[in-house]
Amino acid sequence: MNRNLTHSRPLFCCLTCLVLALANFLPILAPRALTSVEAEGVPSLLVPEGGIRPGTENEITFFLPEDGSYTITLRGDALFEADMTLQDSEAPAGLYTLTYDGLVQGTPLDAGEYVQSLHQGDLAAEFPVRVTLPAPDLLDLAVPQHALSESSPWELGYYATCPGTLQVQITRNGATVNTIREEISAGEGTFSWDAEGMPGGLYTLLVSLEDESGLTSDARRVMVDVARDTDIPLQTTVFTPTYGSPYQDEEFSYWTMPMDITDEEAIWKAITEPVTVLDTGKKNAQKTQITIRSEPSLDAPGVGVVTCISQAVHVLETLDNGWTKIECYSSSFFDSKVKAWNMLVQGYVETKYLKTTVPSQKIGMVIDKLTQRLYLFRDGHLYDTLMVSTGLANARQPYNETRSGEFLLLLPAVGEFRSDDLYCSMAIRFNSGDMLHEVPHLINWDGTYNYGKTEAALGERASHGCIRVQRHKTSLGTNMKWIWNHKEKNMKLLIWEDWQGRQISYPSDDTTVYYNPKNGKSYHASETCYSATGKTFTPFTYGELEDEPYASLTRCDYCNPPLRKGEIDSINLLHAPGGDHDPILTEAREALK
Repeated sequence: MNRNLTHSRPLFCCLTCLVLALANFLPILAPRALTSVEAEGVPSLLVPEGGIRPGTENEITFFLPEDGSYTITLRGDALFEADMTLQDSEAPAGLYTLTYDGLVQGTPLDAGEYVQSLHQGDLAAEFPVRVTLPAPDLLDLAVPQHALSESSPWELGYYATCPGTLQVQITRNGATVNTIREEISAGEGTFSWDAEGMPGGLYTLLVSLEDESGLTSDARRVMVDVARDTDIPLQTTVFTPTYGSPYQDEEFSYWTMPMDITDEEAIWKAITEPVTVLDTGKKNAQKTQITIRSEPSLDAPGVGVVTCISQAVHVLETLDNGWTKIECYSSSFFDSKVKAWNMLVQGYVETKYLKTTVPSQKIGMVIDKLTQRLYLFRDGHLYDTLMVSTGLANARQPYNETRSGEFLLLLPAVGEFRSDDLYCSMAIRFNSGDMLHEVPHLINWDGTYNYGKTEAALGERASHGCIRVQRHKTSLGTNMKWIWNHKEKNMKLLIWEDWQGRQISYPSDDTTVYYNPKNGKSYHASETCYSATGKTFTPFTYGELEDEPYASLTRCDYCNPPLRKGEIDSINLLHAPGGDHDPILTEAREALK
């Protein structure tokens, strides 16, 4: 599921002061040669040649003549009533480089003339700098919510950050049907296309923008439904983790269970049953991967990879020649020799590496990539539900997809680690470099944490493969910190694939939800919520959610009430039968053939 980003415009006219997170910048202490900075006893600053381009990495080099605190600011003649602080810190004298992305809370700076300032005590240096048009990107993509036909042209709405060439690649079942290119201007616009001559069915649109320099944005994915009934067909297929596999066991296991979150008994059985993992005996086994071979021989080509100790496999057949046939989702990463990203593969590994591990019998979790939720099970029952973000693959990084399958959460836990400018707390490893951790944060100049960049994406794909978990407490007080405080050795993590054709059912119209009738902005899952401590909410029914005064309420991001029917429809359309549930990975895999 891709995010539907929204931005307010004009950008900064009404802002009185903006303070950016220090972690948006990456200081580099290594000296660099400068020709246009006079660094003799006064603070000096070298602005990027060609100006600052929002959406790209812009290097700013500066010299501090003495130890102490310093401030770097950016201001524009008519855009700010006060300076925007880029960096406010303390450092020894020396030469530094930082990178700045030209964004404020994800929104590009307006193009125009600015002044970049460096202050240290009574010393100051100012340099003019131009902010140019942003890097190419397409925001606010919108398609019609109804089915289309040959007599019903449709329009794709968008907001382009700069002028350039709009490219729309139309695919169906993984095959490209048509590619259309059109020159567009910056700002809001529409792209029209009709379905004449196109068979009815579900189509995927990969939409990107290329600027005059040849820089191209990441492709954004939208789905359109052509010449079909407006109602999504009911799900009739029973989806299991090995959906589509030629090997279908009758014996119950994670691999054969229906992906039905309401079946507590089956899920708890899968959470607590022993697993088969591979173990080479190496010290760093949790990061060791073994190639799955197409035939029972070390000389046979690889069809996938499996991570040792933590990734469980489905044993299909044990041979008498020292090899075992297994099945699992391939855990190929960017540096794997076998580029089988999240493919359900069958192949051979050496039997000597197989071992049985018993998971925790008290607690376990299900991650459903279809709903982007973590379902926490405790002592045999569904205990609570949390919002997550799993991996968001793109054409350049298909390995960002979170691998599906059956995993063990490993102890000792990793704790906090840094990924680019993001800090990820309470991390627990489950698949080599992939971890379950709290939604990441930036660190502001004053040391406070800033979750704005990542928290808004919870409930949607957004990570590089890790599973980001909400920090806000649910009504039961559950969040990633709760999981961290209750962690046990070998807690099991079941990750369900969002197979094409899987659908989310509407909640019953009689389901009770809650709101605050005194200027409440959100609807809630229970009558109390940590988002508004001390308040008791008024109940109403889910069936009334589209009626006033409830229609304008937003879903609470603490207690996770049900999605609106329109949100469920959007997810179901994306996964309706007949389409390619992962066209980006499909295209990347085809390119390797």
